[in-house]
Amino acid sequence: MSELIKNYKIILLLAFMMGSFLIIGINGIDFGIDFKGGTLFQIEFDEPILDLEERARITTTISQRLDWTGLRDTSVNFFGEEFVIAQVAETDPATVERIESLLMKQGRFEVIIDGQTVFTGEGIIDIIKDPTKGYSLQQQEENSVLWTLPFILKSDAAERFKDLSWHKCELTGYEQGTGRQYECEQTYFYIDRPKETMLVVSRETYETDRLLLIEGNRNENIPVETEIEKILLNSTMPYLIADDESFTEEQVAELAILLQSNQSVLVSPDLPESFKQELDSIGFEVLEPGFEAALPFVWQATGLKQIISLSSDVTNQDIPDEAKATTEPISNLLIRGFAPTLEEAQERRSDLSILLESGSLPVGVKSISKETISPLLGENFLVNAGLIGLVALLVVALVIFLRYRVLKLTVPIVFIGLCEVFITVALASLISKFDLGAVAGILAAVGTGVDDQIIITDELMKGGEGGEGSLVTRAKRAFFMVIAAAATTLVVMLPIIVIGFGLGKLVGFAITTSVGVLVGVLITRPAFAEITKEILSNY
Repeated sequence: MSELIKNYKIILLLAFMMGSFLIIGINGIDFGIDFKGGTLFQIEFDEPILDLEERARITTTISQRLDWTGLRDTSVNFFGEEFVIAQVAETDPATVERIESLLMKQGRFEVIIDGQTVFTGEGIIDIIKDPTKGYSLQQQEENSVLWTLPFILKSDAAERFKDLSWHKCELTGYEQGTGRQYECEQTYFYIDRPKETMLVVSRETYETDRLLLIEGNRNENIPVETEIEKILLNSTMPYLIADDESFTEEQVAELAILLQSNQSVLVSPDLPESFKQELDSIGFEVLEPGFEAALPFVWQATGLKQIISLSSDVTNQDIPDEAKATTEPISNLLIRGFAPTLEEAQERRSDLSILLESGSLPVGVKSISKETISPLLGENFLVNAGLIGLVALLVVALVIFLRYRVLKLTVPIVFIGLCEVFITVALASLISKFDLGAVAGILAAVGTGVDDQIIITDELMKGGEGGEGSLVTRAKRAFFMVIAAAATTLVVMLPIIVIGFGLGKLVGFAITTSVGVLVGVLITRPAFAEITKEILSNY
């Protein structure tokens, strides 16, 4: 036994066991969503993302939207060319729904005056969150909270804002004490204004929307006497109003022309099926989005979020035209809106701030699916996985004892199996998260490990008769089979690790299996062979 302890293969095994204790003791085990709970989002884009820089931008943008506080445990990885797998340690239904809403948006922010884009989210340098500079929440009246979000424009965006807003107010009169009174143009704030898409609205929906917009809705940031025609004009989306049972000949001709630059069409919920079939036969992709029934369809379909009137100071109303060239552009602006409660006001302002700070995605989001596991369920998974592993080990020990009827051989096989599991868990924890895929990988590695140990034991127990050779010769023959089997496993696992990067459980399985196989071939199997030779030499 003293000679066995001095064997370098045994020393190597003990060294790795000590190292594994240190790794787990210092770093712990980074459990995946299966065990600690969280939500996994699978995001599909409208088109493949081939450019590596665009991929990096997308992962950065999504990470910022997932992790706006900097405190959440998040991971974002591409899978293939059209999918992103995003994981966040959050299970609260309301928060998950909010995150999903943020991820669904491409995040293209645009400010438009008279159908012309004044600036986009790319033109914003910074979001100001200093209460002394206008970042505030103010209770206006019962069930109405005003929120404000100041921001700073880049120089070119500020110059364009000056040009397009110049003298956009009209003098309406004078009032004692307040001076001149102006009626100013409105700016339209859009998020993800549809591109290459037109609107087809039923006459009933159009008239209903027109009345709702005139009535206004302060808590939804819809000003009183909003004109539906101006919304449609500023959206720059082509539209048709559907009357009767089918399109007129003139409308069909117009649709044929519009198809050249608009591949899809958004239709109002009450549009008769005959119109949808006609649009489909023309060649349009008919989209029927699920919008809130309480809000005007046109408001939601165009991506409109707010309408804010200009003020005479930002339009430089009192400065003569000849001084325009020397007038400094205004770069400090603010967005304001209303909400029924303080909590909702904070959420609306925060969501807008997140979208502006994270930037827009280069492509649209086609769909999102999600998987949420509670922490309690994750704990149950962990306990069950441990029990399964323990039961499997006991069954293996029983089968081995029944096969060899030698307790001295059974104990080393079980001991080496435990060492292999422990070292594999420690090393794999440095590479990937520990989830159900990793557990499956450990079980697979241990299964092949026990199989290899049985091969080694059988070879060593054949004896020297019949030209079987010495213990060393038989050990070499056994290791040839062990290494061949390990190489086959690694060859199978390598493509999964390389090609499947980002698909957590599958890659976790492949990584853990590969680590387990390498640990077995390089560390535990040689040590087991030395222990077995020592036992059989005295048997």
